[in-house]
Parts: sequence; C-alpha cells; structure tokens
Amino acid sequence: MQALLSPSLTVYLFFLERHLTDQLAERELVNALRLTLAKEFDEGRCYEGRIGEDLAARLRTRQAHDTLVIRLDLTLSGEHPVSDWARLSQVWEETFARQDGEASAPSLWGVTLLYHALLPRGVTPQTLPPPLELSSNWATHLEATPYGWLFVLGRDNQTLPSGASRRVNRYLLLIPAERAEKVMQVFLEPLTQGLVRIELYYQKAIYHALQQSLAGQALGCASLSLRQSMTSAAGTLDFSDLYREFRELEEISKLLMTVLNQKAHAEMLLQSLRVNMRNFEEALEEMQFHPAIYDDERSRLRRHAEQLESDLHYTETMLQSAYAFQEMQRGIENNRLQRASVMLGTAAALLAGITIFNSFLDIWSLTLEGSGWSLPPMGLRMGIGLLAGVSWPLATYWAIERRRNRVILWVCLGVLSFVLALVSTLWVNG
Repeated sequence: MQALLSPSLTVYLFFLERHLTDQLAERELVNALRLTLAKEFDEGRCYEGRIGEDLAARLRTRQAHDTLVIRLDLTLSGEHPVSDWARLSQVWEETFARQDGEASAPSLWGVTLLYHALLPRGVTPQTLPPPLELSSNWATHLEATPYGWLFVLGRDNQTLPSGASRRVNRYLLLIPAERAEKVMQVFLEPLTQGLVRIELYYQKAIYHALQQSLAGQALGCASLSLRQSMTSAAGTLDFSDLYREFRELEEISKLLMTVLNQKAHAEMLLQSLRVNMRNFEEALEEMQFHPAIYDDERSRLRRHAEQLESDLHYTETMLQSAYAFQEMQRGIENNRLQRASVMLGTAAALLAGITIFNSFLDIWSLTLEGSGWSLPPMGLRMGIGLLAGVSWPLATYWAIERRRNRVILWVCLGVLSFVLALVSTLWVNG
C-alpha cells in the first residue's frame, strides 16, 4: 500500500475581534491538547506538545486587524498510510466538540480544515487509495495548482444557537516531495501570507455575505412598512389642515428613522463585503493561486454585493418621498412653536399690562396723598392707566420685532399717558 509522508491536519479558526485581548479562545484548545507555551511575540503566541509518540501538535495565534486567527497543526511524523488522516480528524473532532459545547465558548464564526501530506517521489494521487471516505474516482476531481493537487472535501454552513451561521471549509492538498520546502515556506507555514491570508479574507467575505440576506430582509420589511404608511397617508391626509393630521406624519417619521437605521447597517455590511472581496482577490493574485474551486464562490459573492446594492438603491429612491412627509412634519412643528411663542408672548404682555396699569394708578394716588390735592375722577384715571398699561408692552413687542415706526408710536402713547395724568391732575385742582 502506498504511504504518505508527514500527513497533517491544519485547522484555521477565526474569532470575533473581542477575543483579541483575552486568551479564552486559545485556552480551551491548549488545555484540551495539553500544550505548553513555547514562544510569545507581539501579535500572538505559539504552543507545542505531543499526543502519543508520533503525533505532534502546535497551536499559533495571530491578531489580524479585527479578527483573531488560531492555527492548529496536527502532524504525524514519518510515513503513514492514507487511513491515518482519519486519526487526525478524530483528534480534532473530539477536541473541538468539548470546546464548542461550552456555554461560554468564544464566538467562532469561521473554520477551515486542510488535510495535507507529502507525496514520495514516484507516487501519484491516482495510485493512492481513497482517503477520508471519498469515492473511488476521487483522484479525477483533483485540481493541479502550483502548490500541489487540491481537492474540496466540503463547504458547509453550520447554524449556531444564536441564529447566526458558521462557515466550515474542508480541503485536501497533496504536495509533491520536490516542492515541499517551497510550498511550506511560502504557502502553508506563514501566518501573514499564503493560504491563511486567502482563507481569512474568503471567510470574512462569506461571513458578511451570509448576513446579507438577513440585512436585506430587515431593510425590506422596514421599507415596506414605510411605503404602506406613506401610501395610506397620501390617500387619507387632509393637506389643507395638516395641523390636525400630525399623528400620521409622526408615525411616518418613526418608520423613516427605522429605515435609515437599517440602511446604515446595510451600507456598512456592503462596504465590509467589498473590502474583503478585494483583499481576497489580492491574496490570490499575490500567491498566483487561481484554482477553479474559488470561481463559483467569487461569482456568488458578487451577486450578494449586487443584491445588497440594489436593495439600497430602491430604499434611497423611496426615502426621497419620505423626506417630503418629514418636511411637512417639520413645518407643522415650526407652526406649533410659533403659536406657542405667540400665546406665551400674549400672556406675558397681558400680565405686564395689568401690572403697569395697577402700578400706574397706585403711584398716582401715593404721589398726591397728604398733599391736599384731589385725584381726577375714577373713570378718567382708569382710562389714562389703561393707555399706559397697553402702550408700553406693545412698544416692547414691536421693539423685539424691529418695527421702528410702531415702536415710536406706542412709546409716544406711553409718554402721552404720563402727560395726561399730569394735565388732568392740574385741571382738577386748578
């Protein structure tokens, strides 16, 4: 039976950014595999250990902008039959099952598994038995790449208890022994380039694309509610008396704010999707790695972006009509404020007038008290006091309104009230 050299399972785990500063995501795996810290550097840590005599385990972490990437390598040293990949798979599944079952498990949103091994000289994939329970014609589906023969074992979306989805990609890579050093050095080993960078941006793009349907659905529901409310309002509102129709316009305004919130979320999602798609393309180009396995996925990602862009365009068109209703509401609110200001001004002017009227008569009486002079008749005094109580508040009002001529008129009438008080007193006592 043909054997493989150093069959390995490399697992890439992608966590949300809140795990960049804590070690919870890696601690569970380190404890489960009984690894020890071998090296610590600025952007992550490296742990190493062994499981049995021939299985080496290594775990490395790296901070990639807003994502924590954990790479786990399970490697069998020496020559092994193809069937030993199942042993590596079992070790990983048991380890991951314990961690993923924890209630406090970190937010893992993407997983990539790569089964890889070196082909001894003179050995071809066609001479190997089917690995990992594949069909007998599995070798016919292998794709030749600069880094070896590549096969897609599966791509699945796992539904999490929270309702979100987790993408799990599984690949098989057979590396010719003569290319082993270069492939490991350039494509597999680095944590900043090669397959890890390709899968990082591919997984992030898929992660945002999976949210597109939810975001589009939420945006569509909010837009539909707004459109129905505007249609109903356009048919029932009395535009000649919008002041009485304020409640319907207020409801439209609330729905508008909901749509704007959903639209902002969708725009952020679209921007993230486009950025990660661009980075994914750049990572492929950097490695000169263009397998057909990514072609369909790239087309699907573009369709997600185009659909989200179409939803946003439709929403923006509908919002133009909603803004007209919002302007009506603003006009009504301004009218309400103006009415309230007039009412408050009128009340203040009335109180000021009454105060001036009473004060004017009191001062007039106190001035003549004990002097032996007589006050004019009550009717005359009240008329002059009323003139003073009306003229000065109106003069103040028109001064605020910057109506110079009217200010002068009412100031003159206010001065006239004092003159009339003096003249009437002299006339009565003359």
